Amino acid sequence: MGSLCIMGVDDDRILKDFVRAHVERLEGTKVLVSHWYPDLVHDGKTIRYFYGKSASSRALSLLPHALYNRVAAGNVSSQKQIHAAMRDFFRAHDVDVILAEFGPMGAEILPHARELGIPLVVHFHGHDAHRKKIIDQYKDRYRDMFEYASGLLSVSHRMTTELIRLGAHQDRITYNPYGPREIFFDVNPSYVPTVLSVGRFTDIKANYLTLASFAEALRHVPEARLVMIGDGELLETCKTLASAWGIQSNVVFAGAIPHAQVTAAFSDACCFAQHSVSPSYGDSEGTPVVILEAQAAGLSIVATRHAGIPDVVIDGQTGFLVDERDVTSMAAHLRRLLSDAGLCKQLGANARAHVASNFTLDAHIQRLQHVIDRARAA
Repeated sequence: MGSLCIMGVDDDRILKDFVRAHVERLEGTKVLVSHWYPDLVHDGKTIRYFYGKSASSRALSLLPHALYNRVAAGNVSSQKQIHAAMRDFFRAHDVDVILAEFGPMGAEILPHARELGIPLVVHFHGHDAHRKKIIDQYKDRYRDMFEYASGLLSVSHRMTTELIRLGAHQDRITYNPYGPREIFFDVNPSYVPTVLSVGRFTDIKANYLTLASFAEALRHVPEARLVMIGDGELLETCKTLASAWGIQSNVVFAGAIPHAQVTAAFSDACCFAQHSVSPSYGDSEGTPVVILEAQAAGLSIVATRHAGIPDVVIDGQTGFLVDERDVTSMAAHLRRLLSDAGLCKQLGANARAHVASNFTLDAHIQRLQHVIDRARAA
């Protein structure tokens, strides 16, 4: 068996949890490629500058990376030269199957994989299947990729429907929702009247609507608190709204914090809230892994019927679902949970059992491993 090349691995400092799990848990030898095409990077080296070269060019590669990149950049621009570099890279590392994280990476690497006869597996995650700007840019190359790819993976039923609409063959798509890290099953919530929200402050998360829902619930449960963890372009807007509404003393904006502290925050809450929406430019979540983490931690969920959320939250049993932008309904559910620790415990226990039975990280990796093994054997 050769090496699995995982393409789309970001910088280690911001490596997404699901990609980290793929890197750590998939079987065999793995070759990791980061950054964006054509400036793909392996082991700190830009592939198109360090592979596919003449002997004299290879000698230049002994220079420090930054200096070599400046010298070589002007000479490595044609598609023929880039393909030669990719060919040499894949051969040097004995790559026999490629896993592209996100659709655009799969579309970009497709010509090289096809010409070299290397099987291609593409894992979609969210915006790559839904954001209008991305679809408009890649829809033709997506169709081409769908014809060649040995396997496609989708993290929500809505995403599967969208991929089929874009031209994918249904029998090549594997539904593969994420699973939470095992540490979340060890959390013992205090069920104090605190709402937890974790995620980037961005359009798709609509954090300000979670804040507005809490502000309405707070009028009936004045001792309640909201802890919002994360950073992003809408953070300052949410801070301003909290101040304008006079609720700043009941809201904690924790910012971006280390994973260990995020896990600890699940212990000091009674429920988890997320008001995801589809913005006007057509974006969508996949299946938010944080909602699976919250349920594994024994917290009930209050969230929107958005993307893959209804796939993993059972309305009325593991939490409550509302329509996008329905602040009044979300506030009513938050008020009920903040006032009833017993209900929080009951729904939280249901949530933990539901995730343990249906959405483990091991199951996620096993499904992906099966698709990769099938691609190798084809």
